[in-house]
Order: sequence, then structure tokens, then C-alpha cells
Amino acid sequence: MKAVIVMMALFVSGCATSLSGDVYSRDEARQTQTVEYGRIDEVRPVIIEGTQSGAGAAAGGAIGAIAGSGVSSGSRESRIGSVLVGAAGAVIGNKTEEALTQAQGLEMVLTLDSGRVLSVVQEVASLDEFTPGQRIRLIGSGRTSRVTPAAD
Repeated sequence: MKAVIVMMALFVSGCATSLSGDVYSRDEARQTQTVEYGRIDEVRPVIIEGTQSGAGAAAGGAIGAIAGSGVSSGSRESRIGSVLVGAAGAVIGNKTEEALTQAQGLEMVLTLDSGRVLSVVQEVASLDEFTPGQRIRLIGSGRTSRVTPAAD
């Protein structure tokens, strides 16, 4: 059973995407983006919720159904038990996917050199990756932006 849980965790975590400032999606590559400079006023740690794509539920349901059928003797009650174990596996798989894809993030309030003040939330590797007073670059196009350190 432990091997099944590990396999499900690997399957679900492989579906995760990064919201870090260092990772670009395939669609963002080779796209022109604006760059603005500024400073960080405030930093607050946040949790970026995990995904619920359905992959975890599907994997958990399949694993649960397989596990449930292994104890089935073919009777009506056994088949109902297999369905219930499969449903429980789907719920557990969904929660596992969400937990495995959660990320540590920072909410940063920025004052740009233009005087504009805004807030950006992004995934970070470390809570001390960005600090108040730090000079930054805000890179983006439209609604999607990222914060990266700037040279002073």
C-alpha cells in the first residue's frame, strides 16, 4: 500500500507547475515584456494553494478501486465495498494532489520608480529571498508579472 501512495504522489507532483520568478511558461518564451524598476516596501509570507486538476482524484480512485477489488469475493456487498474504497481513494488522491502542489510564496508591496504602488504574489524558494528596501525589476505583460532582484 505504501508503494501505491508513493506512486500516486510522484504522478501528482509531476503535474505541478512553478509560480516562481525564475520559471517561464512555454507561452512566455520569446514574448516582449515590459520592465519597470522599483523597491520593495513590505513583504509577507503566504501559501499559494495547490491545484485540484482531477489527476490526483483519478489516480486515487483507480488505485482505490484496484485495492478494493483485491479483497472482493464477487458478492454484491463486496462490489459495493470496492466502489466505496475507490471513492475514498479519489477523495484522498484529490487532497494529496492539493497538498503536494502547495507552494511557499511572498506577497510583496512595491513602489515603482514611476510612483505606482502595487502588490505581487509569487512563489519563492526561501522566505528571505526578497526583503523590504531591496531594489527590484518588475517584468511582465498584461496581468502576469514577476519580481526579480535588480542591480543597485
